[in-house]
Amino acid sequence: MKPSLKITFLLGGMICSCSMLSAQNKLKVSANLPTLPEGKKVYLIDIVTRVTDSTIIKDHKFELSAKTDSSSFYIVQVGPEFSKELGFYMHMGPGEVNVSGNAKRLSDATFSGSQFVDRWGEMISYMEKSCGMSMDEAQDLAVQMEKAQNIGDTEASQNLQKKYADYVEKGKTAAKEWLKKYPNDPVSVYVINGFLFNKIALNEMQDLIKQLGPQARMSRLATLMLNLKMPAAIENALLNKQAPDFVLSDASGKTVKLSDYKGKYVLLDFWASWCAPCRKEMPFLKKAHEQFGQKNFTLLSLSVDEDQGKWRKVLEDEKLAWPQLVDDSAKQAQKLYGLSLIHI
Repeated sequence: MKPSLKITFLLGGMICSCSMLSAQNKLKVSANLPTLPEGKKVYLIDIVTRVTDSTIIKDHKFELSAKTDSSSFYIVQVGPEFSKELGFYMHMGPGEVNVSGNAKRLSDATFSGSQFVDRWGEMISYMEKSCGMSMDEAQDLAVQMEKAQNIGDTEASQNLQKKYADYVEKGKTAAKEWLKKYPNDPVSVYVINGFLFNKIALNEMQDLIKQLGPQARMSRLATLMLNLKMPAAIENALLNKQAPDFVLSDASGKTVKLSDYKGKYVLLDFWASWCAPCRKEMPFLKKAHEQFGQKNFTLLSLSVDEDQGKWRKVLEDEKLAWPQLVDDSAKQAQKLYGLSLIHI
């Protein structure tokens, strides 16, 4: 850790400490759990800016920090991939998060610190009670639904779809009630993202963000969602028209054009190595490739990773058999197809 220089100004009898101001613009996450694996690398990731801090676990402890002038959505994870056992996520701001206890899973540990920590816990409890299940249970339900669809179990698929739709509707109602109660809390921005994004019209979602208080609207996640374009604009530009062509490279450096697959049905799959839901979809994509790959159909996966090393590591681990491309530094394909973000 670099030594800090503390400078004190004296103006009209008022003392202003630069180190104090710096602390007000800093997020610190520390953990002390006996279950933390010794010597492993742990990461703090701002999911909006992709800025990352990392350190090594020593004596089953770690401390991570980030400079921030507003709140954002962060992931803390041990190792290069997220897992429920050794990771958690939270909408955090300047302040402190302390993790302790004897829980087997990092996400089940005891959390304390700044006000946003308690608010996050309150929100998780409120939404779980209102929806009748936790977010983890809802994700597992979605996976079961996909499996039922893939094996052709229509009855199970319909029952699971009904259960998931009930969760979504309850979540929408509960989210709007939460916003009424905490209109100026940055955690409310996550509530919009987690329970209303892609479940209500984009303009309606953005109106809800605009109605939040100034502290909530400062969240980087709020800014990101406010800058999203209406899907109709993208749809009108591409509907019933030839798909925009692009020229990108695959993992071996070979140049590949979308037009190389002219005459085939092509599923474009935008993803990233850090996107946990994207990784969960891969078994289903593999099955689709096996089932339809010889029937005038092809999958074409486009990674938006800026760190190609992480992209190549996933390709090696997953052994994906269809064409794998990475978008260029100009974000060519993302701009052509109006991709604003990958939803986590």
